[in-house]
Amino acid sequence: MHPVLFRIGSFAISYYGIMNMMGYLLGLSYLIHYRDKIGIDKDTLWNILFITIFGAIVGGKLMYIIVSWGELGPTFGDKMANIAANFRYGFVFFGGFIVSLVSLVIYIKRKKMPLLCTGDFLVVALPLGHAIGRIGCFLAGCCYGRPTAVPWAVHFTNPDTLVPPGLRGVGLHPTQLYESAGNLIIFLILHFAYRRKHKEGGIIALYAFSYGVLRFIVEFFRGDDRGQFVLGFSPSQIVCMVVVALAIGFYFYKGNNKEHAR
Repeated sequence: MHPVLFRIGSFAISYYGIMNMMGYLLGLSYLIHYRDKIGIDKDTLWNILFITIFGAIVGGKLMYIIVSWGELGPTFGDKMANIAANFRYGFVFFGGFIVSLVSLVIYIKRKKMPLLCTGDFLVVALPLGHAIGRIGCFLAGCCYGRPTAVPWAVHFTNPDTLVPPGLRGVGLHPTQLYESAGNLIIFLILHFAYRRKHKEGGIIALYAFSYGVLRFIVEFFRGDDRGQFVLGFSPSQIVCMVVVALAIGFYFYKGNNKEHAR
């Protein structure tokens, strides 16, 4: 695809960063448009965006380092050099999600805002931004799929692509687009579910369940390094199973609670 938008000397502006930023801004725009429904002021929303971005970068990179440690180089120095040289790429969504989630919970509690109601509102925008961000992955060539002969296979030939040289020009599953499309569907489901009566925390549980299932399925088509497999499942699939189980358990735990109408 086209990883680099333009270069100024040795400095390059990548589509990956641009699409991720567009995802964050689109998600924020959605929340600003509907913020009166929950009474969040703009300053608080901007703080939430900053916390989300910072948490996503730190958590996503840390999780990538953990699951890919053995692939980063033979020595500690090689590993650190690899991380520094490729800092713009190599993030694991679940790592960023966990760090952002914990940070947001702390912030929301300090602001004395209703935790579950606020979370239900905020989580609707998450798959919308994620869908745009995955297009950035597609353009960069990261998170690429397995070789395939399906009619919709994609071929990465750009010299700047993150697809390994041995797979350039080979038909691959467009896993980035699978996940982007899936996230758009999840966004629409959450958007309309939020507008109906729902249990407090119900939208959070619905997102966790839906994305967990989506990611679990897409993992079967991924061709990039997935870390150490356990019983045939990648680390992300193990996390997905835990997330889905927690989402189901949480939903039924809240089942006896009074419904919350917006």
